[in-house]
Amino acid sequence: WFDLQPHDVRAQEFGLLRSLRWQVNVPSVESWLSMFEGRFGVLMAGEFSRSVIWMREDLRQLAFTMMLWRPASNVHAPRRLAGGLFSIGLLRATLLPAEALRPQHVCHDEWEELFLQSQMMNEVPACALQPEYVQLVLGCLVATTNLPIEEIQRDCEFTMGCLRGARGDLNQMYACGAP
Repeated sequence: WFDLQPHDVRAQEFGLLRSLRWQVNVPSVESWLSMFEGRFGVLMAGEFSRSVIWMREDLRQLAFTMMLWRPASNVHAPRRLAGGLFSIGLLRATLLPAEALRPQHVCHDEWEELFLQSQMMNEVPACALQPEYVQLVLGCLVATTNLPIEEIQRDCEFTMGCLRGARGDLNQMYACGAP
C-alpha cells in the first residue's frame, strides 16, 4: 500500500485548487434541490410536472426559513437537508402519503405531530395518488436521491426537526417584538 503522509495530501489538494484557480463551488441546499428536481422530472418523464413546479417555490421558502435559522454545515449537510426537503415537498404536493416517509422508530402520531409543527399546517395533506402510483413515485424518489428509503426517511425526520426548531425560534423572536 501507499505511505501517504499529511503533507502529501495537502500538496495534492493545493495543486488541485491551483489548477481550478481557487474557483470551487460548494454544493448548496439550493443546488441539490435543483438537481433532485431535474432528476425526478426525467425519471417521471414529465409526469406531475405542475406539482414539481409548485414544489420548487414552496421548497425554496422552506429552505430559506431553515437556512436563516441554521446554515448548512457538516451536521446540517446540504445534500441531507435538500433530500429531506424534496421528499417533504412530495408529501406537501400530495404525491406521497406521510406514512411513506415515516422512519420505523417513530410512531404514527409523533410523525404527524412533527410534520404539522415543522410545516405550520393544521392537517397532514392526503395523498392524491392510487397506491400503484405511490410506489412509482417512491421508486423515483429513491433513484432521484440515490439513497435507500430508510435513509430518505431519516433525512425527512432530521429536516422536519430542523424546520420545527427554525419555526419555533422565529415565532419566539417575533413574540418578543423583533422586527
